Amino acid sequence: MSKSAPDFSFRSDAYAWYVTFVLSVASIVAFVDRQIINLQVEPIKQDLGISDTQISLLQGFAFVLFYAILAIPLGRLADTSNRKWVIGAGMFLWSLATIFCGLAKTYVQLFIARMFVGVGEATLSPAGFSMLSDYFPRSKLARAISVFTGSSFLGTGVALLGGGMLIAAVTSLGEVTVPILGTLKPWQMTFIAVGIPSFALLLLMATVREPPRQDVQSQRQEGKAGASLREVLAFIRQNWGILGPIYIGFSILASVQFGLGAWIPSFFIRVHGYTAGEIGISYGLLVTTLGSLGTVFGGFLCDWLRARGYADANLRTAIIAAIPTIPLVAIFPLIDDPKIALMLIGPMCFLGSMPFGAGTAAIPTIAPNRMRAQLVAIYLLIANLIGPGMGPVLIALCTDYVFEDPKMVGISISIVCTALIVAGTLVIVAGLRAFRKTVEEVSE
Repeated sequence: MSKSAPDFSFRSDAYAWYVTFVLSVASIVAFVDRQIINLQVEPIKQDLGISDTQISLLQGFAFVLFYAILAIPLGRLADTSNRKWVIGAGMFLWSLATIFCGLAKTYVQLFIARMFVGVGEATLSPAGFSMLSDYFPRSKLARAISVFTGSSFLGTGVALLGGGMLIAAVTSLGEVTVPILGTLKPWQMTFIAVGIPSFALLLLMATVREPPRQDVQSQRQEGKAGASLREVLAFIRQNWGILGPIYIGFSILASVQFGLGAWIPSFFIRVHGYTAGEIGISYGLLVTTLGSLGTVFGGFLCDWLRARGYADANLRTAIIAAIPTIPLVAIFPLIDDPKIALMLIGPMCFLGSMPFGAGTAAIPTIAPNRMRAQLVAIYLLIANLIGPGMGPVLIALCTDYVFEDPKMVGISISIVCTALIVAGTLVIVAGLRAFRKTVEEVSE
């Protein structure tokens, strides 16, 4: 474990928060490109003739396949090269791939395009978290990372809110014939419309300066700059009692959020008769406001707890948020009145988003600088295999093969997500003592 560098080495607060803003905007756009598919489940299923399970693979597995495979090498790249250009290259790729989602004519073509969206977006988090850990001292890092992490919920909300409006607009146009491209369905035009503006991010990212790595000078003198993958894996093995509950517990909680985001729109469309535009606006407003605020509040709560002597504040924050989420997730799909169901989803969005900034900030809090991005990348690998790779798929499998009725998707959400929250919380509780002890040792 490594101790943090002295606070005098950090850049000014104003510029550090500007970098946080730029990275957050990038995250918002990335999640719009990633999540816009959730509002288009029904037309894609109809046009391509696929099942809930197949659409869940587009929502999760197709995206995370290369995201997971490339997470570690991209983390290594972020630990050893200019991080802002790593992110810039990823921006270009995911924007182009989103447009190609709109040009897909078959399930296989759409699956491949979604994989490349994942490849591009795999650059953002490891490099972004690494940059923030060099811009902020430990006393402010949880807040900064919570803002960055919270932008993912804002991006999901924008995808729902703006996507709902966009889908309503393009649906009114019907099919459109474009020279060379041929006939485009409304769902295809939606992908193209959200992919094109993403290229503007490259200009914004160009204004960011690469920060100096806080403890790299002493590590270079010791011949340790840029940890190898073997060193990183050895570090994980030696500290699995600390990192394991973070990697697994928070990943299971993430699977709940991805599962809810993937299937709540279809639940309201199938069971309560909403249109994609209507549920996009209603659910999108909740995620945009309460989901984003919950993540930021979780970061402030974490810092507040740490300032009052709770060395395990990162994990404690997640537990405080997860416990009251359990009854909300279990009950809302069973409510007959859709307005009451939405009222329960509001606090669920707030509480459900609270753990993730604090959880991610736990890794650079206890990890050496020269392997932070790789450790975060491995966390993201696991989180994305378990999160979008498991949450949406388990709900779809339950609907397709247990109930064999698309309108039972709400019961599937209730059963699967309740079980996952309980499991994730228990894993995090199991790591409290080891994490507390390690943070106390690092702080001495």
